[in-house]
Amino acid sequence: MIKNMVIFIFLAFSLVTVGCAPKKAHLPTQIQTKPPGATVTIDGIKSSEVTPFPYTFNFAPPRDYTINITKEGFFEEEFIVNKQTPDLKKGELTYKLTRSPLWEATVVSPATNTWIQVLVGADLNAKMAWQIMIDAVIKRSSNIKELNYESGYLQTKYTVRKFDTKNGEFLLRCQLIATLVSSEPLIYRIKDVAEWSGNGVQWHPYNRIFIEHSDMITEIQDRLRSN
Repeated sequence: MIKNMVIFIFLAFSLVTVGCAPKKAHLPTQIQTKPPGATVTIDGIKSSEVTPFPYTFNFAPPRDYTINITKEGFFEEEFIVNKQTPDLKKGELTYKLTRSPLWEATVVSPATNTWIQVLVGADLNAKMAWQIMIDAVIKRSSNIKELNYESGYLQTKYTVRKFDTKNGEFLLRCQLIATLVSSEPLIYRIKDVAEWSGNGVQWHPYNRIFIEHSDMITEIQDRLRSN
């Protein structure tokens, strides 16, 4: 009788122990994005690889991870991951990125928020060079804010466009500035100021300019530069 009781207690204890066994704390996971090639920052630490890549989450003790995902041409995304995140059970986390319409409407230019110098060809005098710049600007932007031949200063009004995205409304503006640096030799410097805003009040530098502004700068360079 005593022997049977001991066996019963042992079996009962074993069942309780098995039932209370802790869940797995370390979860190997494949982090991937659509499209691939994104940079992932986990709790402030940037991954050394771009997506897809493996990562093991440690939930001992239970915690939340903050995931930030960036890729050129797409909006930055932020996610919270914890042990209750459904996709962790499948051993993978897949995030779909949203393409930025600001990116699609713009291009890279060496003159974006940076002065570039243009040496005017010897076959052009100051009046001819000035007229070339005005022609190139008016062709693509009739809104000239300031024009002064004596000082060699030209400034357009901002070209502003609004973009509606899943992250809200974004504004992007670009403004061309040209100024005379030297009369002998004849040198101008050009810059295109590019900025974005989420509220129309606070503006932040943007690293690309509108396509027509890039074309404007390219034409000025090609027609003015020394042959």
